[in-house]
Amino acid sequence: MTDIAGESPRRRSRRHADPPSPAPAGNMATGLLKLFALVFMFVDHSGKVLFNDMVEMRTLGRIAFPLYIWCMIVGFYRTRNVSRYMIRVMLTGLVSQPLYYLALDYQGHLGVLIDKTLLPFSGGFSFPALWEVLYTVFMAKPNIFLTLLMGLVALCAIREKDWLRKVWIPGCFLMLMTVLALIHDKKLDPVWQKLSAPFAAGFSISAMWEAVVIFFWKTPNYFSLLLLAASLLWKISGKDRRMGQVWGPAVLMILATVLKADYGWKGVLFFIMIYAVQNTRTGLAAVIVSYLLFWGGSYSITASLFGEKIKLNLLPDSLASPVRSLLRSETYAIASLPLILIRFPRDLRLPKWLSYLLYPGHLIILIVLKILIFGWAG
Repeated sequence: MTDIAGESPRRRSRRHADPPSPAPAGNMATGLLKLFALVFMFVDHSGKVLFNDMVEMRTLGRIAFPLYIWCMIVGFYRTRNVSRYMIRVMLTGLVSQPLYYLALDYQGHLGVLIDKTLLPFSGGFSFPALWEVLYTVFMAKPNIFLTLLMGLVALCAIREKDWLRKVWIPGCFLMLMTVLALIHDKKLDPVWQKLSAPFAAGFSISAMWEAVVIFFWKTPNYFSLLLLAASLLWKISGKDRRMGQVWGPAVLMILATVLKADYGWKGVLFFIMIYAVQNTRTGLAAVIVSYLLFWGGSYSITASLFGEKIKLNLLPDSLASPVRSLLRSETYAIASLPLILIRFPRDLRLPKWLSYLLYPGHLIILIVLKILIFGWAG
């Protein structure tokens, strides 16, 4: 079928389609990079739970996070279905969360941790006790896949024109977690009390109107403000709705703070900044080094490594200052830069299911090692 000009609608749509985005400039061998990231993460987690927070092992573990971000960015470029990609990441995080809690949240005897977790049930089963246990396991300390999911949703907002339709499942998941977190932390109690006050004498149209006025006008709360700002930006963004490139990532950074995601809003921002310069190696090097120096500035300086004190007073001031800025826990992640920039001649092709099982798999190994070393119960 052709139109009046003799050109088929399908061909015309291809001609007007957006040009393909250029490939990332760094290392595309994500199979090997995932294994490197897993090894560094395993060393980090082992240093925390098996070797009493050994500084040297925790230091090596800092390399893992930038590698995971880069693998996600390359996967985001390669994927044919970004919605399914994000859902796989979301499910991996959910499956891994109980294992993450058991492996990392308590150093020593696993039985002691389980007893403390189930303590709300000591007076018998109740829904408040069930909620407390579920919150402790799934939401008190989320694993890294929550941060990676938020980063992917932010990238979708930046790249995709119709991004809200593509992220509605992970978006609803994140918003549900946010509401539950606010309820658990009692942040919404004053809001609920004010909203229910008009209905004290029963349901009526006037009571419903008063509740709407309270929610959107009288009660200052994050959700009404967020809804208003998002609605205005959506309205003024025009046909392409490109203001999502701004408010989409901003919302994700806010949610990362509310949900206490691993690395918080700084981790999501790091994700976005690396994506912004993915097509140039010099840009990648500049952003990763400068951001990690900024990030590391809020952490304490490492005093000793491998049993030896680091004596910066032996260096001249012109050298001691830059060296001191490199000796902070998050700054050590700069060591990931060669692995991100240097392209490997070959890659290790991992089955898709195996690449997603690597993370929960290493947590299971940690749990087994904890039982073997510390025993089940003290």
